[in-house]
Amino acid sequence: MTEKIFLENPYIRQINGRIVHKKYMNNKYYIKTNKTIFYPNLSDGQPGDKGTINGIPVLDVYEDDGDIVHVLGENILSDKVELSIDWENRADYMQQHSGQHLLSAVFYKLYNGETIGFYIGKELVYIDVDIPSIEEDEIDKIEEFANKIIYSNFSIKSYTIKKEDVSRLPVRNESLENSRIRIVEIDGIDFSPCGGTHLRSTGEIGIIKIKKIQSHKGHIRVEFVCGYRALKDYASLAKENRILKEKLAEYEKQTNPE
Repeated sequence: MTEKIFLENPYIRQINGRIVHKKYMNNKYYIKTNKTIFYPNLSDGQPGDKGTINGIPVLDVYEDDGDIVHVLGENILSDKVELSIDWENRADYMQQHSGQHLLSAVFYKLYNGETIGFYIGKELVYIDVDIPSIEEDEIDKIEEFANKIIYSNFSIKSYTIKKEDVSRLPVRNESLENSRIRIVEIDGIDFSPCGGTHLRSTGEIGIIKIKKIQSHKGHIRVEFVCGYRALKDYASLAKENRILKEKLAEYEKQTNPE
């Protein structure tokens, strides 16, 4: 079984490893290593890592019966390898995933809204919450509360417990695992079974901004952005606003000459 370094320390960007199995199929090489920092695609709903092995781009990463398989378009001749992940991509997904846990926790604490689904993509992030509707002032309260937790810089930690011990924690949702369960905890605020990569503290989330709420199959879908995505979103809106003001000023100048 592959040693999953990303669960022990998601901040490691590069390691040396050894190829333990390799298969050529459909013009691609499927490689298993003794250990890896590459997170498998869509494991626990989180997109996989990008990066290279010995400088060769990794096309895909997935889990196969406890092992992590790296898909490459070129062969690696040596059994000794250097694995490197795209850190900006990893950091972005950690901000979105940790932000998702926090936002889900706030919905539950303030309005007893349970998250029944979530999606983390390159551009879009959302959670589905099992309440039929929500008012504008309630959205403001959720956003304000979530960001207060961010700015308080609570610790985020992960640990593994036995399934029979889960009842001792106020776990927000159930796990499908049958033996040992990995818990991601936001410093006594939230306990959630999860196998994803997460930040060390809420402060690293930066900011949570709810962008849109819409009805979806009897509940609400909440689209949001965290961290650098929120910064880019704000910068884009500010630029659009500036351009519109400039166009309006030019129009007024043309229609109302001195």
